[in-house]
Parts: sequence; C-alpha cells; structure tokens
Amino acid sequence: MTPVASSVHRAYRRPLDTTAVQPDCFAEGGLTDDKESILLADPNGAEAAALRRSLGEAITADWQKVLDAAQSVQIVTPEKTALLRQALESTAEAPRRSEFYAAYFAALDAFAAKERDAATRAVLGLGNVLVEDAAHGRVQTPLPISRSARHGSVRLPFTPVDSAWLLPADTDVLDPEHLADEKHTILEAAAASWITSQPGTVRLRAETDVVRTEIAKYSEQTKDIARLDPGLTVAAGTDDDTQTLIRNYDAGLRLIEQVLPEQAAEIRTLTEYVAPLRGEHFVGGSDIVLFGASFLCLEPTWSPLCFADHLTHESTHQLLHAKQEVHPLLLNRDETGLSSPIRTDPRPLYGTYHATFVFLRLTRLMAAVLRSSDTQWHEEAEIRFHRHLLGLLQGLAIIDEHGVYSPEGRQELDGWIETAQELVAFAGLPDPKLYNRLNWDYDQANGDLPLLKV
Repeated sequence: MTPVASSVHRAYRRPLDTTAVQPDCFAEGGLTDDKESILLADPNGAEAAALRRSLGEAITADWQKVLDAAQSVQIVTPEKTALLRQALESTAEAPRRSEFYAAYFAALDAFAAKERDAATRAVLGLGNVLVEDAAHGRVQTPLPISRSARHGSVRLPFTPVDSAWLLPADTDVLDPEHLADEKHTILEAAAASWITSQPGTVRLRAETDVVRTEIAKYSEQTKDIARLDPGLTVAAGTDDDTQTLIRNYDAGLRLIEQVLPEQAAEIRTLTEYVAPLRGEHFVGGSDIVLFGASFLCLEPTWSPLCFADHLTHESTHQLLHAKQEVHPLLLNRDETGLSSPIRTDPRPLYGTYHATFVFLRLTRLMAAVLRSSDTQWHEEAEIRFHRHLLGLLQGLAIIDEHGVYSPEGRQELDGWIETAQELVAFAGLPDPKLYNRLNWDYDQANGDLPLLKV
C-alpha cells in the first residue's frame, strides 16, 4: 500500500466572477468577522465552537449575496428568493451542516462557470438542504426546492445516495402543511444515511450524494498523485470489518480524551461525521467544500492511536479552514512551486501552511501520549512524535521564510514556533531511526529539507 494523505484546501476567499449572470455584487474580501479570537497553538474546544459558528454565519451572509445575484439576473424569481431568505433566517441558530456548505460552493462554481441553468439548480438546491431543518420544525414558511426536470423527484443531499423523494403535488414550492405531513418520511430518510450517530462518539456516515461527489474527487486526485486507482467506496455498516472500524474510532477518540481533553472537544465540535472508506493508496482527506466531513480509509488492524492521529489530523484541517476564512492569516496562500515538508513534491504555500499546523497538533498529541502513565502506546507514539516533529520543523522553515501574514497571522506563526521549541526541548530533534519506521499510514518521510533552527 502506498498511503496518500490528500487533504484539500480550496481558496474561496475572493470576489466571485459572475459576469455572465449578474453584476458584480460580491464584496471584495468575502467573509468578515471582527470578533476577538484565541490563537490556535493550543487546542481549545470553545474557540473551535466559536469558529464553526462564525464560519456558518459568514456563509449564511454570503448565501444572501448569492440570492441577490440570482434575483438580479432573473434566474430565480423574487418570490422564491424571498422565501429562501426567510428560511435562512429561521434556521440561523441551528448548526450549519456539511450539505449547506456543499450547496453554497456548488452555487459559486456554477456562477463562475457562467452556467445559468446550473446556477438556478444550485440556488434552489439550498431549499433541498433546508428540507431537513423544515422537518425539525425550524422553517414555518413555504420552501422553494429544486426538482428533477426529467422525473420531478427531489434529491435530498442528506439521504442515502440514489434515493429520491417523490412528491404527490406538482410543485416546486413546499408549503408548511405538506412538510409537516412528510416529516417522518424525511427524518427516516435522513436517519438511513448514518452508520452510527450516537452522541459523544465519532459519527460515521454512509454514502450520500455529496459524499459520493467527494469520493470521486479524492479518487481522481489519488490517480494523479499515485498513478493508481484507489477503488474508494464507503464501508458497509454491518460486516465485521466495519464493526471493528467503529470500535477503533471510538477507542481513538477516548484515547485523545484521556491525554488531551481539549483536542477531543475540538474533534467533537468540528467533525460532523467521518465517511469510512475502503480502498487503496489513500488515507484521508477533508475540504472546506464539505466542511465538517472527514474522509478516512483506515485499516481495521491499525491501532486506536493511529485512528486518534487521523481524527486529529482532519479536524485540525477543518479548524484552520474556518480560521483562515473568518480571520485571514496567510495572505499569499496561492504562491506555488515551493518545497513541501515530509513529501518530495512541491505544493502551494497554503497546503504547506495547513500541513505545518497539522504537524504541530499531531506532535502535541503524541507528546501528551508519551507523558501519560499508560505506556501501552508509548512505542508507537514516539515513532509518530518524531515524524510529525520533522514535518513541523521543515514546514515552519518554509512558511517562516516565504509566508506573508496578517498581524494575527504573524502572532499565530510566532506561537507555532514557540510550541515547536517546547516540543524539541521535550524530546530532542527528529530522529531518523524513529521517524523512518512509520510507513503504514503515511508516506515515507523525506528528511532532506532544512529544519527551522530552534
């Protein structure tokens, strides 16, 4: 197996070019939030919750701009945009789910591609997302939706893949009474998309339409990187291997809870669900386009510490996605052609920035395991500590030299460097005799790049 860790970091903090369908009414700079925030070097569950709320509020505000654009060029009627605005407002206090983000980015992509029909479907698709909120009683007004032009069915993005909701009435605006009558049908269909959904655990999701789209993307990326087809599929919910996966996810989260409770709190806050995958040549990924979803292809035979590592890995990406969108830190994120820590291929600076932060949080986690009195995982934690410390020091050397930062971004980087100094003081510089032993869930480390001097 050739592991490929493929977390994706798409840059959307920019004005939107929608000249084919609307005047430019999207504000320069995208998301804004003036609240004071805590630096990220230390895990903090409350700050993670605040960032998740802020990101949801910012995307909600940007949805209003999308509706302005749709109404301006007459691809959605004023009556429907008004109803969608009311639905956004009435659901504002509920957590925004991954499908909410997926619909938003689909709308942006359709506008950017100058495809009027696709933009219309994407904007009305917001109603399809909010059907679940309506079933929970959060929407009391009529709700516009997108229906299949061919069959008239309604695809609900939070239900199992290939399922469709067949409406008895020929309408594309659902009245509250009809939604109330269909409440149990909607909620039962949503519940069928979960493999596990117990509170306080890592929730596992079966394949939905948006999950399938992300898997196809990761498959293509893996083919590009590894030149091999990963054959990715969502794990079934009933076989023995999947039951072992469930136990390992829960054991990994309990291990984090024992040694670093605030990190566990972050994971519970930021990880809406994990899509457990089967396949080859791919280990994990996450993307702001489906914020809150982690895609992990972990072997049932790997240890709970390995599961803890990758749960932390992907939730850390999600944390930095939210932070960067709400409070921009790295200002030259699109710079390309630079070396990448651990890996042998160059990547955009924003990818290295993400990787460096992930290495910081993983090194901190392994240090917490090594400090714990339970020695069961100490040998593996030491190997992981040295590999992640290597990536941290390599990454810091790159982003310190090449990054351009906001004032808060510079504070963040200084905090990361200070944490790296503490970690080196704890266990010394990365030891190749240790970090080269980790090769089952991560690529073999490249130790040739310079390290930050600490």
